Amino acid sequence: MNPLTGASQPGNTKDRIMLRKPATLAAPMIFVAAMAFAHGDTAPRAVDTTGLPDLPEEMATENPWRGAEGDLLFKAVEIGGKGFNSNCARCHGLEAISGGLAPDLRYLEANEFGDEWYLDRVLHGYEQNGAVKMPPFQDILSQEAVWAIRTYIETRPDADEMAERNSDITALRDRVKALPATASAEEVEAVAADLDKTGDEFETLSGAPRSVSALQQAAHLLRTGASHAPMATELISGLLRN
Repeated sequence: MNPLTGASQPGNTKDRIMLRKPATLAAPMIFVAAMAFAHGDTAPRAVDTTGLPDLPEEMATENPWRGAEGDLLFKAVEIGGKGFNSNCARCHGLEAISGGLAPDLRYLEANEFGDEWYLDRVLHGYEQNGAVKMPPFQDILSQEAVWAIRTYIETRPDADEMAERNSDITALRDRVKALPATASAEEVEAVAADLDKTGDEFETLSGAPRSVSALQQAAHLLRTGASHAPMATELISGLLRN
């Protein structure tokens, strides 16, 4: 069955959504239809990509930031998250966790085949029986924004696994909260290292090299100074609320 259209005849490569766990998606849960709801009464919005390096004019065929590390990775996830929330989350859910109406994009495989399908839909949109189900974003999103959103989606961790570790995450949050603004670099690094260690234990659902959750983001923020402990605490608290 074509996972995009629900038809029994196979479509072409671009019509097949590359999912790591296809059995979790029912036929109605299709990206293009979901995006129609996501944009039903909200115009597509451009995304501010300040802080990301410029990419070549020609659109890449694979995510150029899939192997990114450090500042670049966290900036791509931050900007991608904002772009996702303003254009996609209404249907696909916060943190890209679908509530059932739309497909769970966290399962879209982080490889060239998943990228090809993603680009085709994002850039060109989708029409069915003459009706626009998803508007094209080619003239709205810059290449940097397109790949930042892709990076955000594919680095989402398994939320169910994280929920099972709520007590551990709460303990880490409390350690961050207890850090004084005068904490030494060694004290800060000890907490940040434990945040990274725990965060890295959660795999992505897309097969991407690593996940990026509020834990790693909080660690990255802490390393810029102990005075950012309150902001890091709020990041982790948001994870617990979710």
